[in-house]
Amino acid sequence: MHSFLLLGEEAVAGAPYGTKWEWYFRSFLDHYSALLGMIFALNLPVVSLFYRKLEARSFGRQWVGKASVLATMMYAFILWANGPLMMEKEQYNTTNPYFGFMPLLLYVYVRNLTPSLRSHSMSLLQEIGKTTLETYAMQHHVWLTSNSKTILVFLPNYRRLNMILVTLAFIAISRKVYELTGVLRNILLPNDRQQCVRSIAALVLVTLVSYMTSFILCRMHLVGTTAVFIISVVFGGLLYQSIMDSTFYEYHSTIKNISDEDDDGDEIKTFMDRSELSVSIARDLDRESIVTKLCPPMIGVLLLFVLGSIWRAIVLAGATSVGPLSPDCAAFANQGTWVKVDVCNESSRAMVYRNNNAASGVCPSRGGAYVWAWDEQPAHAHCRFGYRGEPKLKSVMNGRRLLFIGDSMTRNLYHASVRAMGVKNAGAYDATITKHADLTQDLNNASVNFKWAPLASDQLNSLRSINDSVENGGDGPDLIVMGGGAWDRLHVYATDEDRKSHADTLKALSNDMMKSQILGIHIVWVVPTTINSQALNTEEKRDHMREEDMEAMRAVYSLNGILSSASFVIDGTAFTASRVSESFDGVHYPHQVYDGGAQILFQSLDWLLPQNSETITTPKDISTMPNTVFGILLLALIGIGLGVKPRDVYDDVSSEHAKRRRDKQRLKGSNSCMQTRPKMSTSSRVGNDNMDNEIAALLS
Repeated sequence: MHSFLLLGEEAVAGAPYGTKWEWYFRSFLDHYSALLGMIFALNLPVVSLFYRKLEARSFGRQWVGKASVLATMMYAFILWANGPLMMEKEQYNTTNPYFGFMPLLLYVYVRNLTPSLRSHSMSLLQEIGKTTLETYAMQHHVWLTSNSKTILVFLPNYRRLNMILVTLAFIAISRKVYELTGVLRNILLPNDRQQCVRSIAALVLVTLVSYMTSFILCRMHLVGTTAVFIISVVFGGLLYQSIMDSTFYEYHSTIKNISDEDDDGDEIKTFMDRSELSVSIARDLDRESIVTKLCPPMIGVLLLFVLGSIWRAIVLAGATSVGPLSPDCAAFANQGTWVKVDVCNESSRAMVYRNNNAASGVCPSRGGAYVWAWDEQPAHAHCRFGYRGEPKLKSVMNGRRLLFIGDSMTRNLYHASVRAMGVKNAGAYDATITKHADLTQDLNNASVNFKWAPLASDQLNSLRSINDSVENGGDGPDLIVMGGGAWDRLHVYATDEDRKSHADTLKALSNDMMKSQILGIHIVWVVPTTINSQALNTEEKRDHMREEDMEAMRAVYSLNGILSSASFVIDGTAFTASRVSESFDGVHYPHQVYDGGAQILFQSLDWLLPQNSETITTPKDISTMPNTVFGILLLALIGIGLGVKPRDVYDDVSSEHAKRRRDKQRLKGSNSCMQTRPKMSTSSRVGNDNMDNEIAALLS
């Protein structure tokens, strides 16, 4: 349900708790900053006078006063650094509006503590200060993209050069937006009161119409490129015509001016009276053809179409924002490699994360480690694979049921999945636990279970039981992960009759897998992992389960439609072939290897179990962040700032404007507080000028 101004509580991309919470959260973090900045600017003359009067005293008294203020501010800063700053992120966010200004205030005080410090300033800070609003707004559109998860990439293979290029574009665009803001402000909010009121009313009307249009499009599910183009053309035409109508008379009255020269060569201008001007304008309108009238808007439409087409081509051919993977990415999900990383070295871990988008574990007691990383895909594929951590998995699995059916290979993948969801000891070696048994694991509002079914016939019976239950109105799992083949090759594949029976079972299993998907249950099939033939520990396995035997069995499963009937296939050989020497019994691998297979599975959840507003999160209450006591104290501080009358001491500010005001007052014979002002040194005055300029830049 939408609330006022389309601020709903439904989870959307970039706002998992709804747009209402997101708007409140973003505005809450700094909603006192602008007010505190204005209060500081209002009291800037007081601060300037404080420095000058204090520095007019003796050296000892001067530094006693400065040290007293500095000690008080340092004490407040230390309390902040050891208190709110040490809190967890979410808890700190609730304190930022009330204490976040403390380090800035301390910096400004120390930065201007002496005339020598104030005598030196950076023009760069002043230039940056002019566009702080624009840089803050544009960083999420140019410097950062995908809700601050990625950066804009012009040169994919030249990271540092790309960073420089993007930064230059970011600064240039911010400066241009700053200039355009001034131009639009003068156009929309001129000094003429009547035109200003008319412009404000028009802006309000346009804003309401835009909101209503977007609301209607969302309700009618018409949001798309075509709809945006049509609306842009319609509203652009209306805007063009409105501008033409409002400026037509003024424009023609300007060009109808008659210029001539007198006898001395000086230019003289005469103007038509209103009646003559109206007749002339009407005559010009009659002469205008339909082509002349329609040419400018048609050029605008053509330009919009060309730019839109170019933009669409760039989007389709290049990378896009970070978001859920599409089903097309299934073709690339198994394409990866194990990357060696020194997890005890922060630089090595960061390089692997940056280059391969792979997360590494904790520092082991000895040696390095490997992490699974996907091969880089073409930008136009829009397949940005990455590590799925515990918070992400819990969010995806919230309210859902995941069932694993298969042999020990599938069981190890089950344990890896449970470990990734927060149960760190899942799959730990324990001789007291029954080896061939079903397993269950409840994770908050999610269920992840394993059913022991090593043979194809066992898997067929388990799947049929689930399908029958769902057909009779029962609840089935949201996703089934199945795998097998090793036990069949070892125990029921000796004779031609066994092989024919096995093929019939696989065909039946394939049909039931397709039936499950019709019933709304996705099936993931796990191809058997690579066999380390030399490490097989029994004679029977060495006779029937060598890698060449299992390779033939994988082909049998594919030939009988198992792979084509699955929603997604995890290729067990993809994440085990390069580490086959680590298979200690010829079949099973260390936990870390299965963690890589689990990450391949988690990629498929993006399209097999897409998130929806009903299963992501519960909307947060916007009343949970404010602190009434802190708010009252801060308002009291603001009240003190407003209670100071800077006008009483404004004439003491050594600026050109103040000097001109003093001169005017002296000419009028008025008495000012400047007549009793202590005499200051030239260096103090110069330093104070720089201080005023720099503080104003920092607070702009």
